[in-house]
Formats: sequence, structure tokens, C-alpha cells
Amino acid sequence: MIRIPRAPALFLSCAAACAAACPALPPSLAAESTPTPDQVLKQLKEGNERYLTNVSKHARIDVERRVETAKKGQKPLSTVLGCSDSRVPVEIVFDQGFAEVFVVRVAGNICDTAELASVEYGTRYLGTPLLVVLGHSKCGAVDGAVSGARLEGSLPKLVAHITPAVEGVKRGHPELKGDALLDAAVDANVMHSIEEMLNNSGVLRERVRKGQLKVVGAVRNLKSGRVRWLGEHPRQKSLIERT
Repeated sequence: MIRIPRAPALFLSCAAACAAACPALPPSLAAESTPTPDQVLKQLKEGNERYLTNVSKHARIDVERRVETAKKGQKPLSTVLGCSDSRVPVEIVFDQGFAEVFVVRVAGNICDTAELASVEYGTRYLGTPLLVVLGHSKCGAVDGAVSGARLEGSLPKLVAHITPAVEGVKRGHPELKGDALLDAAVDANVMHSIEEMLNNSGVLRERVRKGQLKVVGAVRNLKSGRVRWLGEHPRQKSLIERT
């Protein structure tokens, strides 16, 4: 069953009036106050639960919402660094509406310069209080690093960002093989991307220190669709202490 929110007959230029007419309007545009990181995280968790039960709050993009964001700009609630895999559409996975998520996607959810700059833009200049690194099961990029497969073109450079996470899993858990090794490597790669972000971005470190930003990892199961939350980096405290 898909629930489609009622669209108002005419576009209302006032954000407060539009919020009253459109129940699906995100809190960041419906009020002046900015939601806390934990409030946004709760919203994403609830959205994934809706996705799993096939009951959506965001069945379509109405004209009013499109016009509003074109005129007033974007005010997303969260920034998500995810994999390019076509089976992991971020807005659908979390049942979020148009302009509610600032999404950065790259194979293997790695964090090189371009990805880091995009994440900084979402968190610092758009002010999203939550940053999620979203991996997924059966990730081809991670599998390439695990198997050591011969890759062509620019792929070896991309996989090189994943290799440290894979090698760490192999050293720490030499007993893991096959799917178990790949699953552990996917988790480790998510945390490795978070570590790379915090190591290389004073912008992110400062916002985390001030409580303006929460950074968490997550992994989506391709078969079930469920997002498993990994939480913050286990060494976050030491990572953000750098000046």
C-alpha cells in the first residue's frame, strides 16, 4: 500500500503555510529550528522500516515541492556517502522525500578528495547534522579488493582505497573465508571511509567536536533491504582530537 500525501491546490510562498498544507514537508523547512543528529538518525531508521513494509510517505514528487526547493534552495536533513550500486538508491532505502538527503555516491563508498569535498559541502554549507557512510552486502568493489582480481582502467586506483580495510580484516581474522570474509570486509570498509574522512577533514572534526554533526556507518542487505547500523567509529574520540 502506498500512501500519497495530498498536494495543495496552489503553491504557497510562505514556508510555514506550506508546511501546514503539506504533511510530508521535512522539519528543516517546516520550522526554523534545526533537528538534532539523533532526531535525523531516528527519521532514517523509521524510513527504512517503512521501506521494508512497502508503506511510503513519499510516493511522488509534487510540483509544489519542486518549485519550493528551486526558489528557496536545498535544506537536506542528512548527508549520505553511499555506493554507486544501482540496487542501493539512498532516498528509497530510507523513504526520504525530494531534497531531504544530500547524496554522494561512488563505487565502494570510498572517500577520496572529490567525495570528501562533497561531504564537507553537505555537512558544513548545507548544515546537515547527520553523516552516514552506507555500504551494502555483496559489494563488487570490496569483493575485488578481497579477491585480488586483476582490474583494468582506473579501477585499481579505486580499489586501493579499500585494500587497507580488507587487509586489516585478514590480519585480525585469518579464519574468515568466502562470504564471511566479504561481509566483514564490507563493515571494515565503511569504518575505514569514516576514518579517512575524520583524518583528512578539519571541517568534519570540528563539527563533530562541537556536537553539530554525528557520523555513523551502516550496511544495507541487498536481499532483505534492511539497513544494519554500525554506529560511530570505535576510535572517534582520538580521531577528532587532531587540530
